[in-house]
Amino acid sequence: MDNPGYVIDCESEFAISGEREENLSQKPRPHTFEEAITLTGVGRFHLELLLICGLCFMAVMVEIMGVSLIMNQMKCDLQPTLDQQGILASAGFLGVVLSSHAMGFLADTWGRATTLRYALCLSSVCSIVSGFSVNIWMLIVFRFLTGFFISGGQACVFSLCGEFHGNGSRVRHVTLLSGFLCVAMIFAPAMAIGILPLRIETMVLGMRFSSWRVLLLANVSVSLLALVGISTLPETPKYLLVQGRGDQSLEVLRSIFAKNSGKDPAEYPVKEVALESGGASLSDVHGFVDAVRLVWHQTVPLFHRHRLWHTLNICCIQFLIYFLAQGIFMWFPTILDELGTRNGDDALLCDVLQGFNVDSRSADDSVASCSVDVDTSTYQVMIMIGASFVMIYLLFAYIIDYIGKKNLLMAWMMLTMIFLVALHYVDQFALVVIALTVVMAIGNCGGLVSTIAMEFYPTHINAMGMCFIMMVGRLGAVVGSNVLGRLLFASCDPIFWALLALVVLLCCLGYLLPEKSPARQKKPTATAKAIVAATTSPIFAISSK
Repeated sequence: MDNPGYVIDCESEFAISGEREENLSQKPRPHTFEEAITLTGVGRFHLELLLICGLCFMAVMVEIMGVSLIMNQMKCDLQPTLDQQGILASAGFLGVVLSSHAMGFLADTWGRATTLRYALCLSSVCSIVSGFSVNIWMLIVFRFLTGFFISGGQACVFSLCGEFHGNGSRVRHVTLLSGFLCVAMIFAPAMAIGILPLRIETMVLGMRFSSWRVLLLANVSVSLLALVGISTLPETPKYLLVQGRGDQSLEVLRSIFAKNSGKDPAEYPVKEVALESGGASLSDVHGFVDAVRLVWHQTVPLFHRHRLWHTLNICCIQFLIYFLAQGIFMWFPTILDELGTRNGDDALLCDVLQGFNVDSRSADDSVASCSVDVDTSTYQVMIMIGASFVMIYLLFAYIIDYIGKKNLLMAWMMLTMIFLVALHYVDQFALVVIALTVVMAIGNCGGLVSTIAMEFYPTHINAMGMCFIMMVGRLGAVVGSNVLGRLLFASCDPIFWALLALVVLLCCLGYLLPEKSPARQKKPTATAKAIVAATTSPIFAISSK
């Protein structure tokens, strides 16, 4: 024990051990983003985020849907041909399809919030200008530009909302977010009921400022409210991390914690967040070639070998869902009119639609004298359908954590199959409308698929992936709007059986969608508890995971 060498070795060993413990206590392990975002909690900030993102969703639906509501009144002023009416009806959807890829690229390289601010601002300007159109082609061009710019309000907002949440709350809030599309289905017809029947004879800039122009301008209010809301939001902390801006990300997390808890931002237990790699920035672009190269580098990862099948599968499902839902929805008012011609008599749907000639009926309408009289009964039915869709989304949001996204998706598709079969046999007006509503509600499954896709794609290509699959979905909506209705009127029975086979295919493809395992989904809750306990013990914080 008195050996000097032994004493020196022991002192050195204990000194080194003490230094290690001191260094470990001074430099705790950086928290992962999932740990950091979980510790912010879920509260006031996330409710405000849901409302703002929901307004962005509503703005897309109201702007695209608004054109179909003004079609009859617009004829009196601009006197479009039948072909021009068809182009106008598809102009907004076409703009969404053509710009979705660019919006995804900008959101991944420029920022989610920044991209949405500029997109909403430009779409609002184009929509306002369209309300002062002096001829049909001016209206078509500016409705196309409105759709072109507002497309970011649907796909980018998934990434914006999801990246402010941890695994424990992300799925529910994104599902609730999708429900705002259905709120728009209530808002747009309600505005039409209140504005279109007005008799406005005011002259503005030498043209008659009719009620349909007022409706277009009123619909911009949703985009402007969304723009004000987006202007108050910071960039997502996960995007900032991927861009290597860890300090800014931590400041955002502290502000979220303070707003949710009411505590001082300094009390936020996270001192450092581990950086993530893979982000691209517009600062890397110094010419056209650099821009093309960056777009290519953002797109190719979607189709890497380990993602190729899932990307193609998600795109196929989105295309078919929106093809079916939008194809029937576009012709739903016409179907209601045809059912109404039976004066309440019971009749099978296909017996009513068989032999209906879309081209001859449209031609008759186009040559008939225009009328400013507005039949609000169709709008009232659309409001009821929108309300039912809202209830469906609320149901989805509160059972999705218990039965899983894929199980809920396939369950709704099976319900759709049942009602597609029922349409061949029910003959009461109310039951036919209910069955058609349930079939159209398959469009709600698009939100579930988007939730799965949002979790599948990593942060640095998340917005690009979401915009790409929404582009494919909107392309399906354009095809369905122009094709499905005509097929139903020409060959009703075979087409409904074909749609049944289509939903069976969708159910099979849905089973193959990627989804996190239950064990992986529960992990963040345990992690969060461990981290909260670890804040009182630096050494335990270093060893916990």
